[in-house]
Amino acid sequence: MSKQSQIRNPKSQIAIVGAGPAGASLAIRLARKGFRVRLIERESFPREKLCGEFISPECLSHFKDLGVLDEMLSAGGERILETVFYSRSGKSVNVPSEWFDKSFQGALSLSRAEMDFRLLEKAKESGVKIFENTSAVGLIFENQRVCGVKTRNESGETEEIFADLIIDATGRANVLGRLAEKEISRKGAKRQRTKDKGQRTKLVGFKAHLKNANPQKSHCEIYFFRGGYGGLSLVENNLANFCFLIKADVTKELNGKTNKIIEQIVFQNQRASVTLKDAEPVHEWLAVSVDGFGMKNLNPARRLLAVGDAGAFIDPFTGSGMLMALESAEILAKSIFENDFAPEKIAESYKILHRQRFQRRLRVCSVLRRLAFAPSLADAAISFLSLGKRPREILARATRPGDFSAEER
Repeated sequence: MSKQSQIRNPKSQIAIVGAGPAGASLAIRLARKGFRVRLIERESFPREKLCGEFISPECLSHFKDLGVLDEMLSAGGERILETVFYSRSGKSVNVPSEWFDKSFQGALSLSRAEMDFRLLEKAKESGVKIFENTSAVGLIFENQRVCGVKTRNESGETEEIFADLIIDATGRANVLGRLAEKEISRKGAKRQRTKDKGQRTKLVGFKAHLKNANPQKSHCEIYFFRGGYGGLSLVENNLANFCFLIKADVTKELNGKTNKIIEQIVFQNQRASVTLKDAEPVHEWLAVSVDGFGMKNLNPARRLLAVGDAGAFIDPFTGSGMLMALESAEILAKSIFENDFAPEKIAESYKILHRQRFQRRLRVCSVLRRLAFAPSLADAAISFLSLGKRPREILARATRPGDFSAEER
């Protein structure tokens, strides 16, 4: 950012838990402004992560600001020129990537193992102190405010890390928010719930890299089927990433067997049955429970703030999850830089900016979610949207920041 930090003490210490795109990008931005940043991550990078692995064009501007654009573009991922949505019958509508940002030649499909590793390396170069294979197991409170994190590494050694501000970047797990809720409840204080404010839908997400999959080159393909939807696109090493969300009760019908779910449910979509018929996973399927979408508590305790999916989780079919992670880190950094390191002012500024940036998107997606998980409605929506370009443009832009101006049209 061009605006200089107004903080009187630029050496204040900040602890960030979670080294995904939100946590790592925030760490880079803060370290560049002179903060002492500690980034705590429970795993060792590079590692696989359940994710659609779709990096929208707007993310590339963030990568440029962070100094990692060249590294991302040279990592071997696939450039995505358009996303195509397929109904069960095979009818489709397309959304060109240039609708979102014409500055770059398309979106990027790149594994989280590659993307997260390159962001973490840039954080190290920026002076961030990294704690890998280290879990946050508790919070340290002083005068009803969070002043540190209790950690445990892979050897079982514990350490207390103190900081002036603590950031929860643990994704949907919302680890620090839940720890804060538990501690506040234990002390009998007014409970500040961190549960989703959006619609709660019990889902299961699955993801694997596949060989012999056959999506169209330079395309991300989205398939709708009973109880869910999935996305397929090429990544590096001549592999394709297939990630899908499906209602938990549908998985129970097939005892959670991924091969049966794909053959009996996913293949209800005609296009998916063609592109995936010869596909084989090159590693074990990753699976995770997804409890809900929408806003969470951005400020679950004093001096504790949530960023990325820990603060708000948007539906994956929009292709904007990665963008929201990077955006939320950017506006949190802005709030810290501009508020003289006064924690209450930082929290208030962040909440206002977050609401302005994301509230509309999350509301639009709550409506679209009903279509995504009802195949007949999804089929009808695709049929309607295939009638003209303008409705698709309006709907697509509603899941992104800013307005769809005359120049863009």
